[in-house]
Amino acid sequence: MLSPKIDSSFKVALITDLHSCYYGENQNDLIQAIDSNQPDLVFFVGDIIDDKMPNDNAYITLQRLSDKYPAYYVFGNHEFYTDGIEQIKQRVSALGMKILSGEQAEIVIKGNSLIIKGLSDPEIGNVEYNRQLKAIQNSDASIFTFLLAHRPERIDDYNQIRHDLVLSGHVHGGHWRIPKILPGIFAPHQGLFPHYTSGFYQLKHSKMLVSRGLSRENIKIPRLYNPPEIIILELANC
Repeated sequence: MLSPKIDSSFKVALITDLHSCYYGENQNDLIQAIDSNQPDLVFFVGDIIDDKMPNDNAYITLQRLSDKYPAYYVFGNHEFYTDGIEQIKQRVSALGMKILSGEQAEIVIKGNSLIIKGLSDPEIGNVEYNRQLKAIQNSDASIFTFLLAHRPERIDDYNQIRHDLVLSGHVHGGHWRIPKILPGIFAPHQGLFPHYTSGFYQLKHSKMLVSRGLSRENIKIPRLYNPPEIIILELANC
C-alpha cells in the first residue's frame, strides 16, 4: 500500500481468527511463516482466543510473536463469548502486548510516525462500544493511522473515525469461494453472499483490508477454495 504519509517502507503482519487452531508443534508452522517475512509490527485483530477450544495454541502464538515484535491486540466476538474477558486481558497484557479498547497508541517504526487505533467488537455492549467510537474519532491527519476493528461490515461506524486503513477479519473469507465467480457464500453478520470477505475495499475516506483468517479445524462451515491466510502488508511512500 502506498501513502504520502509514509517516509520509509515497513511491513505489518495481520493475524485474525486463529480460534486457537493448531499450526504445528509450538505453532512452529505459523511462527516460521511470519518470521520469514520479517514484519516490523504484528496486529492481532480479534478471535485469536476461542470460546470452545483449549487455548494453549493461541497463547503460544501470542507469546512467541510478542517476544519478537511490537504487537497490538483488539478483541473479537469470541473473546467476549468466553465469559472470561478480564482473565484474557490480564494474560495478554502480561505478555507485554498492547490491548486497544477505544484507545490509540503512537509509535515510530523505521522513522515513520504512526497512530494505531483499536475498537473492541460490539459484543462488548452498546454503551461501551459507543464510548470507544467517540474516544478514537479524532487524531492528527498528517500521521498515517491504522484502525484495528474485528468486523468489516461496520463501515458506517468506521467512517466516523479518522484513519487511513482499517484492518479487519471475522468473516473467514466467506467460507466457500470460487475464484472469479463466488467471493464467499456466508459471513456472520452479513448473511448469504456477503460483500466484505477478503482483500481491499474503498470506504468513504479510507481503505479497509479484510483477512480470511486462520481458523480451520473448528469451524462449522468448512473452507472451500479458501485457504487460511496471514496477510503481510508492506507500506511505502507513493
